[in-house]
Amino acid sequence: MKFNKPAIIFLILLFGANVFAQTKDLFLGIKLRPEVQSIVAEIEKKTGKKIYREFVEQRDFFLGSSYISEDGLAIIQVETTLEDTPEKLEAVIAHELLHLCLRVNNYPVFLFSPMIKTAKGLAQDVEQPNVNDLTSIIEHQIFKSEMKKFGLYDFIDLAGDTVKEAKMNKRRADGQADSINYARAILEYQNPKDIEDVRKAFEENGWKRALKDGKEIADIISRSKLQTPKDAENVFLKCVLILYASPNSSFILKLTPDPQITAYRQMIINTAAKPKRRTR
Repeated sequence: MKFNKPAIIFLILLFGANVFAQTKDLFLGIKLRPEVQSIVAEIEKKTGKKIYREFVEQRDFFLGSSYISEDGLAIIQVETTLEDTPEKLEAVIAHELLHLCLRVNNYPVFLFSPMIKTAKGLAQDVEQPNVNDLTSIIEHQIFKSEMKKFGLYDFIDLAGDTVKEAKMNKRRADGQADSINYARAILEYQNPKDIEDVRKAFEENGWKRALKDGKEIADIISRSKLQTPKDAENVFLKCVLILYASPNSSFILKLTPDPQITAYRQMIINTAAKPKRRTR
């Protein structure tokens, strides 16, 4: 499940979208349980605006997405096919609300600098989805107890998706997305057998780097203290340095606040020269 894209430019597309009126009692046509309603109240109090929500046909097997626009509007978009399954719909809404709650409490999103280029093109164009997914699994760890308390894992279960994708792509080399998928499996799959199935599929593909980096990322996230926005920032940087390790490069990655965004906290991923080793 993929979520939380940084809002660079926001356009509300009304055509083809099923937009529900903002009512006190209903959210996308259903009544949320009191614990979830309290999250809505916190977000709306801190943004000073009602959450904009709509049903939208999602791409790439997304169930939902959430973000804050540059003018401070919290947005939730949910897959249209969930309209007729109230329990799963509430699970996806609650999940998105938990991400938004972190956002309004100053937990950052991360964006590649337009100055960073890769062999495939600008990092902001070709690598940003990996950054978004990494941010997402870190945040899932932060509100893991809420996910369990609300019973969201009963309705949001992606076990099997990673194995299917690996089998479809067995002829290609592994990449950063595969490392993140393995880390996600370790951290979020509820059944140990499902995790082992992913490991075996990756092993059969010869994806040694994804197995190594994914395990290392999962270990960092699971063992880290994640109680403040700064904690999340530090853990993200440790993980992204594994994803984009370049031992022969004279540069490393660094994070700096984006001064152009004021509605939420955004950190720019940029490069810096490696500190030179001192010699005696």
